[in-house]
Amino acid sequence: MRADTALVNACLLPAYAGRSPADWILRAADEGLAGVCLFGTNFPPGAGSLREEVTAPLRAVRPDLLIALDEEGGDVTRLDYRRGSVYPGNHALGAVADVALTRQVGAAIARDLRAGGVNLCLAPCADVNSRPDNPIIGVRSFGDRPDLVARHTAAYVQGLQELGVAATVKHFPGHGDTRTDSHSELPDIDRDAASLDAVDLPPFRAGIAAGVKAVMTGHIRLSHLDGLPATLSRRIVTGLLRERLGFRGVVLTDALEMAPIVRRWGYGGAAVAALAAGADLVVLGATDGEKLLPEVHDAVQEALDRGTLTLERVAEAACRVASLRAWADPARRADADTGPGPSGGEPVGLVAARRALLVHGVPRAADGRRLHTVRLATVANMAVGEAPWGLDAPLRGLGALASATDVAPGTEPPAIGLPPDDGAALAVVVRDAEHDPWQRAVLRALRTRRPDLITVDMGPAPVRPLPDDAPATLFTRGAGLANATAAAEYLSGRVWRGPLRI
Repeated sequence: MRADTALVNACLLPAYAGRSPADWILRAADEGLAGVCLFGTNFPPGAGSLREEVTAPLRAVRPDLLIALDEEGGDVTRLDYRRGSVYPGNHALGAVADVALTRQVGAAIARDLRAGGVNLCLAPCADVNSRPDNPIIGVRSFGDRPDLVARHTAAYVQGLQELGVAATVKHFPGHGDTRTDSHSELPDIDRDAASLDAVDLPPFRAGIAAGVKAVMTGHIRLSHLDGLPATLSRRIVTGLLRERLGFRGVVLTDALEMAPIVRRWGYGGAAVAALAAGADLVVLGATDGEKLLPEVHDAVQEALDRGTLTLERVAEAACRVASLRAWADPARRADADTGPGPSGGEPVGLVAARRALLVHGVPRAADGRRLHTVRLATVANMAVGEAPWGLDAPLRGLGALASATDVAPGTEPPAIGLPPDDGAALAVVVRDAEHDPWQRAVLRALRTRRPDLITVDMGPAPVRPLPDDAPATLFTRGAGLANATAAAEYLSGRVWRGPLRI
């Protein structure tokens, strides 16, 4: 029993290296490939060039191809990888607690994706951030309350899909209680069935009820349910997601290239295990897929020969993916609802980011002041990548930047030079300093030298109010360009005009 190339290809979502589609991926598309996953490194510079240089050549080969990317807004962006997202992420939207606004942001992101020729968004995160020191979710979550996360997950899905872009809720069955980053190590979650049902599953139920087209599994192990990672667990994918929650759409894997999966199973072994567990679309990751596709094809054929995978299961997966391609086909979705528009003609991302600011002891500037910035650079996780962050670009755009200094991670405080005390305000920009001992130590040292400095924290905001005597801090609830611009407006007393493009 042999699986032909087109049948296996129909279940695969690889990536390619470079700024334009490689010849091998165009050939694979012609041979039935389900789609392509884009990353920030695939994006050519220049407005409009994504469609012209990337998605149009792909669609010329296969018009209904799934073209996917992670566009969560805030810290995780591919469309705006070189400047930062013009939309705040989930943490900011959850804090504003306006589901209509979340739906508007989802619709705005869908407009941008459609303009670029993208029809599958690997968002939103439906994870409940129940562990504050979680190293991988944090600002990617709408919050720590299941009911709030559920409402905003549904709203985001509706905003994306009413404009014809398929949404993906992730990371099933919930990545919010992990102590480790699943890009490097396999997290263990100590959840029994009752706790999982009460805390982690409500947002996924809400997404399914809202009609979400895809669910992405997480590389997480719930030992009370199975010893295997969720992505490779039939008990979780088929038993929990399909049979118990009733999901009938496409199940995607998280990227197989993540270390805890690829180190143990390899690409081929993991793809086979995921398909056998009930997944339909295998996401290989950012690694160029030219040499990975043959490995996966060989592994699938070997599994078919051994009887550990059936042709019927592969055909079922390919059929579900084909249904998703048909729904998301840009030619068929040309008349999709335009969706709710931005508020008052202003960029909806900036409107949302302004409302998300949390201010402690920092008066709003009313004098058009200038600011010096000192940014404590941090090492980004793999989901975020190297997208820029900080206040420099929006302050410069507002004409309010006096100087900008970057401090490399690990620099000892005495080696950090501060700008002159020349009347301009000093903002020290950090990212989740509460959970980074180095940032906390640097802040303490710098405050002794400049007690008037303002801390701008672009990580998660505290759940409880700060004590009255806590240092002056502005929390942006994310590090996207929209978050930074809202903070720059507040601190400088100047208002951004026009589109949020820097």
